Amino acid sequence: MGKNKVKYYPVGNGDTSLFKTSNANIITDCNIREVKDGIYDVKKNLIEELDTRDDKPYTDLFILTHHDNDHCLNFKNHFHTGKISSYDDNDDKIIIDELWVNEYILGDNNISDDSDAGVIRKEVRRRRNLYKSNDSSKDERGNRLVLIGYDDNNEFTNVPQHIPGSTVTQINDTSLKNFEFFIHAPFKADVIDCNAKEDRNMSSIVYQARFYKSNGSDFSCRILHGGDADHYRWATIKEKSEKNDNKDALEWDIFQTPHHCSWTFFNDTPYKDDDKGIDNSEPKQTSIDILNYSLTGAKVVATSKKVVNDKDNPPHYPAKTEYTNVVGISNFKNTQKFYDDFKKPIVFEIDDYGATLIKASAAAISSGLSKPSRAGRAG
Repeated sequence: MGKNKVKYYPVGNGDTSLFKTSNANIITDCNIREVKDGIYDVKKNLIEELDTRDDKPYTDLFILTHHDNDHCLNFKNHFHTGKISSYDDNDDKIIIDELWVNEYILGDNNISDDSDAGVIRKEVRRRRNLYKSNDSSKDERGNRLVLIGYDDNNEFTNVPQHIPGSTVTQINDTSLKNFEFFIHAPFKADVIDCNAKEDRNMSSIVYQARFYKSNGSDFSCRILHGGDADHYRWATIKEKSEKNDNKDALEWDIFQTPHHCSWTFFNDTPYKDDDKGIDNSEPKQTSIDILNYSLTGAKVVATSKKVVNDKDNPPHYPAKTEYTNVVGISNFKNTQKFYDDFKKPIVFEIDDYGATLIKASAAAISSGLSKPSRAGRAG
């Protein structure tokens, strides 16, 4: 499978990322827009990156952090659903061997059947029913399903489950080589609340991805992804991780900004409204504490449109300022700005010495992510 790497695609305010490990390809979310001037061809690049089986492209794992449109746009056009035997050989849809979702994909009553979220829900039900009936085909690639978090509505009978605090070392019944996940969220209370409040962001899957050195002795790179989880969710993550002696699961070399560099990671919105007497412009200490788990040379990646000094949220300019206070302006990377400059996604190659940001095809700029010491703004 070539070099270990993580790739962040330029998809505007949305998420599509790819981990390539020594024995797995892992996609998190999709926001695949129609290709035209100024729009990167995400699907074409995914096909180039992924392996094939029987001449069909597949990913070992697809993680849907939550089913908002900017995390599943055009899923139905680019990913195969249904039995693999129904695959159209004239198509180039990507087969998903194992699918990770949270409970709310089945608990949400506000999904239309013909939407991308509706297509994913139908596929989740198909796979779930194989486990529910103990069908032997549930263990076949293209049928595997895993619930991340809790089953508040008893919709996932017999489906394998990874709860917060779990370390995941295998997918598709295959052990991952020098790579693993630590699951942070969603928590049970958040699943219950998102069902009550109909807030999909609350149910976001949050994880730390860990690349090990080739001898397996220590981590070479740690990456935090949090979907659209807000500061309330991150405060709970911090509390539980520290309480359960999992502080190392908070450390990061690469941090993907939650909710596309919006202010919701730092405090409530609106940010400030003088007419209404609202002022949420002071970041929560718990969010700053999360950022201060950064390691030397750490990078922040804002998966959003270009961050400019205006009132948009997301991306939010004051949020960018908070991130750069911790890592510095040169270590803050934005997918759209990077695409404007280099006409390519943000790519980090990962080896025993950490991660290297690839700026141009002929040159790689070392990011110095391998030193395991803290670097951040004082709380």
